[in-house]
Parts: sequence; structure tokens; C-alpha cells
Amino acid sequence: MAADDLPEDEPKDLAGDPSPDGEVVVSGGEDVSPYRNLFVPLVVVPAMIVIVVLLVYTLVGAIAGEEASVDENLRGVLHGGSNERTQAAYALVAQLAENHRALGDGEELPWEISEELAPNLAAALEGLGDDEAQLQYVLSSALHHLGDPAGLAGLRKILTLGEEADPDGKLKFHALYCLGSRGEPETFEDIRAFLESEDTGLRILSAGFLRFYPEELSIPALEGALGDHDLAVRLNAAISLSWLGNSAGAMLLKDGARRDLYEAEQVRDPRKYARPEVVRGNRLRAVEGLARLGRTEDRAFFEELVADDEDLEVREAAMRALETGK
Repeated sequence: MAADDLPEDEPKDLAGDPSPDGEVVVSGGEDVSPYRNLFVPLVVVPAMIVIVVLLVYTLVGAIAGEEASVDENLRGVLHGGSNERTQAAYALVAQLAENHRALGDGEELPWEISEELAPNLAAALEGLGDDEAQLQYVLSSALHHLGDPAGLAGLRKILTLGEEADPDGKLKFHALYCLGSRGEPETFEDIRAFLESEDTGLRILSAGFLRFYPEELSIPALEGALGDHDLAVRLNAAISLSWLGNSAGAMLLKDGARRDLYEAEQVRDPRKYARPEVVRGNRLRAVEGLARLGRTEDRAFFEELVADDEDLEVREAAMRALETGK
């Protein structure tokens, strides 16, 4: 999955309402994942349905054509040809997203949803062939959003896809987003298992999403991830722990707030952390994570950043940390 496929701000743009506690920690490498030079953003707490809609745009672009009702799109999913089924499924998911947003805003739902929708989608999902992984993902995500157990089973199947079915890892990447952002205890092991993946991008996501799970499950796993060989995985684990009030990663966050950590990484591998905006973003998230812990012993460090750091945004983040820590 290429960098341009999933830019840092894409999920919040599509959501229309950025998450107040979003975090972005990225890997600075050019070759850390089978996603074809994946630039891995970790935007935490995107609404699950937003990620479904995100895939509509990243995989096939915006849906074109005459607007159809939910029932008409459902008929297309159930009885259409290959192309018609795919377009109808994407259009249906977009309609679910519109309802999701309207519900959150206290507005009247723009699309009427019948009780038959979930069981019919589950039947359509069951009838898909092994060569229709993309459509499997879309239907599974929609069903999971609707609370149908077939959706969870479908997403778990996506997580096990091999390279032939999911050659660039996009579907697995998005399925991990869908499950991890909800933090349901029954999916903890599905997400935790990716801490052991050979794929750095999946480890990065796993470390970021584990904070949504019960502390008794997530904290031991995240503390273990602090020893990962990849810096972005370690930083995401430390940030997740900070959200849980756990200071096991505090020293790593302090290091992550300094520029020289990334300079040292780049010395070892010139491809890593060559983009200033990546370094800045990681430093900001590290400062915010350290501030979240509220430790009095970190005030002197924040004061040092305010006084001496050459990056205005980092100085401002450190100043906010001092103000909130009063």
C-alpha cells in the first residue's frame, strides 16, 4: 500500500468531525512493510464506519451514477453481476455512513434501513467466492457496524488472507482498523497477535489500537511492545500506555520528543525519518503523551523545550503541557 493511498488526514476529512484525541505516530522508513513503501499513519479513534467509507475512496474512488435506495443497492449486491455488486455494496456502505453521521448529530436518518438488511448482507457474504476478497471486506465491515456476528467472522477471515488474495495488504490493514478502533474484548487477541507480525505496519497499528481494550489485557501486551526493534511501534506502545495512565513508556516518550532520536535513526538508515513533517508529528505526539501522564518530574523537560527547541509547534505543545500541569 503506497503512501499516497492513505494520507495522514484522510480519515478525519471523511469523518467530517476530527477525533478530539487522535494520535499520529508514523514509521519513517521507506521499506518497513509489504504494503509497498507504506507510510503508516495511526489515526486513533476513527469511527469504524468512516474506515469503511475510506476504503471506498482508496480502492475504487468515489461512487458515480444515479443515486439508488438502500433496498435497490441491496438487490444489486444480491443479484447483480460482479461490477454491479461491487458498486452497489460501496454505495450501500456510504448510505450507512450517512445514517451514522446523522444519528450522531441528532438528525433524521436520510436512508431507511429495513430489518432484512443484515441477514441479506450476511447471505450475500456467505455466497462470495475466494477471489472476491475486496467485496468480502466491504460486506463484513458493514455487517460488523450493524452488530451482526457474521461481520466479525468476516473481518477475522480478512486478517488471515494470504498474499495471493491481498497482495498489497490493504484489506488486512483496513480490517485491523475496523476491529481495533472499537476495542471489543472478544477481538483483543485478534489485534494483539499482530504485535508478533513480521510486518512493521501491522505492529504499528496493533500497538496503537490496544489502548481501547481493557487495561488488564492491554497493559501487559503494550509493555512488551516497548521492546520492539522498530521505533514507531515502541512509540505507539508508549502513547497507548499514556492514555491508560501507565508511565512504563515515559522515558521513551521523552526521547521521542527530542529531534536527535530521529537523527540517530537516520544515521543507521538514511531512508528513515528523512521527512521533517514526520519527525515533527512524532515529536508532538510524544510531548502530548508525556503531558498526559502529568508527572511533576517532567516539568523541567517541558521548560527546556519551551526555551530552546527550534520547532515552534513543539515549543507550543510543551507550553500547553506546562499550562495543563499547573
